[in-house]
Amino acid sequence: MKLNFSPSLIKKAERYILILIGLTVAVTVGITFFATSKSLTDDLANIPMNAVWWLVAATVLESTLRFWRYHVACKALNLHVPWYRLMYYYTVGYALIPTPGKIGTAIRLWLIKQYHGYPYRRTAPLLVMDLVSDTIAMCSLAALCLLVLDDPRLKTIGILVGAGLIMGLIATLIAPHLMSRSVKIAYWATGKRKARLFARILTLVRTTAQVLGPRVLINTTALSFVGWGVVGIAIGHLVNEFGIASFGAASGTLAITLSTMGGFLTMMPAGVGGAEVTMAGLFTLFSVPFGTAVLVTAITRLVVLWATVLAGLALLPIAIRNAPKESPHPRHHHKVTTFTTTITRTDEYDEVV
Repeated sequence: MKLNFSPSLIKKAERYILILIGLTVAVTVGITFFATSKSLTDDLANIPMNAVWWLVAATVLESTLRFWRYHVACKALNLHVPWYRLMYYYTVGYALIPTPGKIGTAIRLWLIKQYHGYPYRRTAPLLVMDLVSDTIAMCSLAALCLLVLDDPRLKTIGILVGAGLIMGLIATLIAPHLMSRSVKIAYWATGKRKARLFARILTLVRTTAQVLGPRVLINTTALSFVGWGVVGIAIGHLVNEFGIASFGAASGTLAITLSTMGGFLTMMPAGVGGAEVTMAGLFTLFSVPFGTAVLVTAITRLVVLWATVLAGLALLPIAIRNAPKESPHPRHHHKVTTFTTTITRTDEYDEVV
């Protein structure tokens, strides 16, 4: 797999993202103005800035926990990258999250390769860890919040989500073993041909299993759980400051988790469009006036998503400009052979499988 983040590509991505931010702000301002009988100036003047700053602080904490989650996974994969460098690479990745094709996640692996020499077959499990940890954490939070809310229908949905989560956890834990067996069966079914290809696939499966083991998965999911939970509490506080006393932390957490998952299901970059509609709809479901729901949705997305994107955009040109043209050899490479070494001869592969 070859990736090349040239300056021209980055400039195109930056223009695309800035246009997307501008359109998002314009649409949000237009809907907010249309949805409320008061002037937009009055609405903006009544924004509780103290609560907004709490949301900013919660977002910073959530991002910090994300950095640390990457660090935990890198240790499990024997990737010797300093934590502060991982923080740098992860922040740069925020810049390209709103681009098609999940380029934001790919550039993090590219930076690790360019600066530290680790090939993609060693770092690809980081993408799996990121997705699986977030999904399990958000589903867990959503299930708990649905069970806490005083509505029999929502409690029933919470039970169903919880049951689905348990089955998903079981599938996640046994998936690497099933995939490993499937690779071996496929190798034997092809008459033990293309040993190099099957060895690389088996290497990737076994490496991925290192971040999906119970110990690592519990740690990374717990960090994600705390991060999203803190953001949800901050959203609940923000809505309270708009005068909706009945809106609690559980409602705020449900709004951020379900809207994020809803945006992901739309397959749009960063869930743009789907996440906003889902979040505003959930706010109105919990008796928040439509105008306030749209405004709170805009504030939440601007802080939780677009502020981190802008932080990444500030660092992106620096990271690309300073990246070595040729990847160095990773340190301690000789210590991470075992089964992750690519097997090139059929007899060696037979010994592994």
